[in-house]
This record gives sequence, structure tokens and C-alpha cells, in this order.
Amino acid sequence: MATSTDSTSSGDLIRLEQITLRVGGRWILPDTSWTIAQGQNWVIQGPNGSGKTSLTAALTGEVPVVAGRRWLNPDAIRPRDIVRLSFETHRRLIARDEALDEARGFAGIDEQGLSVRFLLDATEASPEAVAACTDRWDLFPLLDQPIRSLSTGEMRRFLIARTLLFNPRLLILDEPFDGLDASMRRYLADRITALVREGLQIILVTHRDEEMLPIMTHSLELGEGGVIRQGPLRGKPRRKNRTLKSDHGDENVGTGTSADITPVSVKNGTPLIRMVNASVSFEGRRILNNLNWNVYHGENWLVAGPNGAGKSTLLRLISADHLQAYANDIFLFGRQRGTGESIWEIKQRIGMVSSEFQVRYRKSISGFDVVLSGFFDSVGLFRLASQAQREQARAWVARLQIERLAEKPFDRMSSGQQRMVLIARAVVKDPALLILDEPCQGLDVRNRERVLAMVAHIGTATPTNLIFTTHHADERPPCMTHELQLSKEGSWAIRRLSERD
Repeated sequence: MATSTDSTSSGDLIRLEQITLRVGGRWILPDTSWTIAQGQNWVIQGPNGSGKTSLTAALTGEVPVVAGRRWLNPDAIRPRDIVRLSFETHRRLIARDEALDEARGFAGIDEQGLSVRFLLDATEASPEAVAACTDRWDLFPLLDQPIRSLSTGEMRRFLIARTLLFNPRLLILDEPFDGLDASMRRYLADRITALVREGLQIILVTHRDEEMLPIMTHSLELGEGGVIRQGPLRGKPRRKNRTLKSDHGDENVGTGTSADITPVSVKNGTPLIRMVNASVSFEGRRILNNLNWNVYHGENWLVAGPNGAGKSTLLRLISADHLQAYANDIFLFGRQRGTGESIWEIKQRIGMVSSEFQVRYRKSISGFDVVLSGFFDSVGLFRLASQAQREQARAWVARLQIERLAEKPFDRMSSGQQRMVLIARAVVKDPALLILDEPCQGLDVRNRERVLAMVAHIGTATPTNLIFTTHHADERPPCMTHELQLSKEGSWAIRRLSERD
């Protein structure tokens, strides 16, 4: 329904009155009412698929209100003053860039896509504001990079910085800390706090209690049927704020070189992965510097480091998604890259989950078909799965408790639901190597527990070898045997992990 105005309740900023939303052909959040008064900062929580993202999208008009009404105070806010940042913002931006590829090719333009610099300038903010934003958010090294080359953390940092250039009155942040390292999470928390004190109002969607900032005044909790509770945040129990105020995880990344490696025992047999003096540079910036790394059967590796340290680049080298793999001495499963093997021969033995892959997986097929596509390493399902493959897929769906998603269209799922389905897709073929790049991003507590239990089982009771990344210390699986630490300067260090690590 169209936005309406009201001369009463001048202290209210936005009101949703007895609304019902229609998302992907489905009616959700029936008869939901929510009032946001001036000066209030809300946190929204709830399990994956409860409608958090859709509810915030109704505030901006991105999801239509089909019953009830949305009211904006005409004396305090305009529709353009409400800006929302979510995983879908990332997905839409990449889809827009990919849509331009055909036009570039037809015109004979040799470009790698939209750059960070172009998209910052396109906000029409003043040059001074763009320069200040670039400096404040440490974007200078990224300016000339195409957005499709950014890691998850770099993309999130860029999107937050770009969003603030629009000078919103109400800023909706849907899981803004996902993909950020500990120091950047703290910086973002401090920056949000400063902006709120300057008059900005925020709505924060998060699955983590430790990400609720002290400036939050109200909370709204959703369940599968709609709103469970809404009101002042006073008295709501909070966990210790570990994520934003401690030095866990990637803050302790070593900055040594190969001379600082902790010796590890020599293994027999051919390594799954062997890199000899592997180096990757982009626009004069050294991302990986003379990396010597062997991964043997029976080892599970944690890859750690701050945003921009090269973790995503390293994983793309392994998964056959980075062209500079051919300029280096890299051996996968005993065979050197560039000696005649196809990309598909490599991918057959690897399962992978990452935010970048989730962004690219845009198909309107059932969740079960997405899981089956893991047998064929395809985005979409274009081959007939055998009965044995279907039974194995059903077993993994049951293990992860996502039976309700099996028949649901993938493009109508929440980002957290999609992540669970893609995790099942990654493990369905029992790969020799399973790469899990921040697998718990966007997951509620129960789904995180399920995923981490699955990882622990795979890492201890199956022949599959793991490579795992996370920016959260409480997500580090105990089955990890070794750690590769990367730094922004391109240096690296290796250590063996004890059980207490």
C-alpha cells in the first residue's frame, strides 16, 4: 500500500500499522504493528527465515505492504532518508556488474568491472567527502580494484562506507559485522556510536547478542509466526561483549616470514596442496608473498588473518578460481596447476562454501536441487541425479535439519537459509578437501551449532580434509590441527595447534 501521512504522534518517526507483507508469492508477518519513535535505536533478532530482512525492507518500501499501512512522519523523514544495507545489497551490486559484462564485450571495452573508486564517485558526494570516507575506512588500497575481486570483509567495509555517503537519517544495518575482523568490528561499533550521538538513528539486525551496542534502546524479536516481543531493551540479558571489545581470533595474526615458521613434522605421501614460493600481486600490491605451504592427508587447517590479508585470494587459488594460480608453482592432489588438468577435474574433489559463492548462486530452483548440484559442481542443476546421489543428499539435509528448505525455492530463502543449503551442497559428495570460508555468517545460534557439530564430525570421523576460516574465536572447530596465519603485508607463519587451541 502507498505510504500515508498523519498529523498526530509527531514524536513518531515511522509506523507500520497492522501490516502484512508479500515476499516471493508468500504472505508473511500478518497483522504486524511497529512504531519507531524519534531517538530510538532498535535491534531486531530472530531465527533464520523469521522475516527480519523483509520487515526492514518494508520500512524502505523495497517490500510492498499489501495490508495495513506504512506511515512516515513528513516533518521528520523522507523516504530517501532511510537507507538499508544487507547481504542483498552485495548480491544486487555484483549482479549489476555481471549484467554489464556482455555490454563491455560487445563494445570491445577491456575492463574488469565496476571499481571501488567509480562506485564511491557515483554517490555524487563531494570530492572532500569521498576523500574523507576513503581515509576513514582504509579504502585507498582498494580504490582501483574491481568489486568482484574484493574479499567478503573488504566488500562489507566498502559498502558500509559508501552507504554513509548518502547521509541517511535512519540507517538499517542487516548483519553489518559479518565478514569483518575484530579490529574492524570494533571500529564500526565506535563509528556507529559516534554517528548516533550526532543524530543518526539505526536499526540493527543481528544474530549475536555481543553485537548489541550500548546505544541500542529497543528490541524487536521475531519468531516463525511473527513478532514475539518488542519494547525497551532494559532488562534484556546480554552476553559478555567479546566480539567488539576483545582481541580474540585474527588480532593475533603473526607478521613473520618463512623464517619464523614453527617446525611441523614431515608427512609421508603426496600432499593434497603444495605451494612453492607462491606470490600474488594486484595493482602493485603484494597480497601473498613467497608462500610455502603443504597440506597433507589427515590435516585440518585454520587460515587466519585480518581483512585484506589474502585469505580469499588463497582459497581461490586452491579452488581453481584465480588466474594467478597458473603463474605459480601450485600442486593440487599431486598434479601441478597448468599441466593440462581442467578446472572441473579440480572441483570434483573440492567442496566449498563462501559468501562470494553465495552471491553468485542466483537460481530459482528448490533447495534440494541446489544440494544435488554439488555432485556436479554447477550453479543450477542441469543433470539427472542418480538414486544413490538423491539418497545421500537427503541424508545430509536430515543431518543439518533443513528438511523444510528442501522444496522451497532457493531465491525465496533468507540469506541464512541459503547458507545452510549451500553448506549441504558443499559436503554432499564427500569431497577430499572441504573449504569453509566463514561458513557461519548469517546463521542463528542453532544453525551455527549444527554446522560446527557437522564440521567436528567431518574433521575427526571422515577422510575429508578441512580448510576453515573465521573471524570469531568461538567458531574455531577443535578438530583443526594446523594454522596458517596471513598478514596484510603479505607475510605468513605456520603453527601446529594443540587441543586447547
